[in-house]
Amino acid sequence: MVSAHPAEEQTLWPAVILYNIDSSWTEAEVQEADGYLRTMADGLVKQGHPVDLALVRRDVAEPLSRFDPREHVIFNWCEGIDGIPRSYDRIPPVLEELGFAYTGATAWTLAMTQDKATAKTVLDQMNIPTPAWNTFSSPDEIKDWNIFPAIVKPSAEHCSFGITEGAVVTDLKQLRERVAHILQTYGGLALVEEFIVGREFNVSIWGNGRPAPLPLYEIDFSSIADPHQQVVDYDAKWVKGSFTYENTVSRCPAQIEEEVAERIRSAAMGAYRALRLRDYGRIDMRVRDGQPYIVDVNSNPDITIDGGFAKTTAAAGYSYGAAISRIINFAAHRKPA
Repeated sequence: MVSAHPAEEQTLWPAVILYNIDSSWTEAEVQEADGYLRTMADGLVKQGHPVDLALVRRDVAEPLSRFDPREHVIFNWCEGIDGIPRSYDRIPPVLEELGFAYTGATAWTLAMTQDKATAKTVLDQMNIPTPAWNTFSSPDEIKDWNIFPAIVKPSAEHCSFGITEGAVVTDLKQLRERVAHILQTYGGLALVEEFIVGREFNVSIWGNGRPAPLPLYEIDFSSIADPHQQVVDYDAKWVKGSFTYENTVSRCPAQIEEEVAERIRSAAMGAYRALRLRDYGRIDMRVRDGQPYIVDVNSNPDITIDGGFAKTTAAAGYSYGAAISRIINFAAHRKPA
């Protein structure tokens, strides 16, 4: 594995990894997060970057008070403020007020992509393919929906929260029951979306101005016979030993006809630009009969060493540290003079 792309030279900016620990996390979750943090820091140090860590609890500005915005670039790995759910978008305004260049999305993009219905509205307006959808605040509102199978999700959650057994429904009765369950459990709105029976791909993209897609990453459902269970649900991501975890594997680079691959990349690039992603992002999609449909747009996606984005950079020939260094260099173009 090469440490950097041979055609590139990266500046070894002093980097500050901004991260958070939430008081609701278990000790095991804290230890796991610390392991990922140390792996990122070690990777950057091996590349030659000076690296500092800054922990956010409730105050974003205080941990950064000892750093100079003219010298340091922030790797924004902070998922929010302790005790405030879905507060990703509260971090960038503070970093901008302090004058720091930081990796990843602005507050606008984080807010737009946090809510799936809002993101899909933008995709529809830009004629970027996404499955037919609607939102409901009560099962009693469901009168004219007639597209099945359908999948029901909380509109404002990520990480497959709410996508569990029964998320894919095949008739109106099941749909109303599932919408009621989602509303009772998560509040907000229930997003109902046509379930595309087909292959699933993640498209990692990085860069600005002329962003570039990384090798396509496919979720292989061949070990799951029922097409309505061929979905990356909560168990598939987080519950080791579960049926979907053990039977949902990945392949990168994906094996796919180039004509279809180009359609996938084109749709993903359109979404990346439409929702103004910066530096890096991941677009999730399903493909049916050669036609891609975007099902999720992930700004500041999982960047851990064993996550999908890092696997695609590895397939492109980057070590983990070299990939993180490249993202920091993207952000550094926004440094104050």
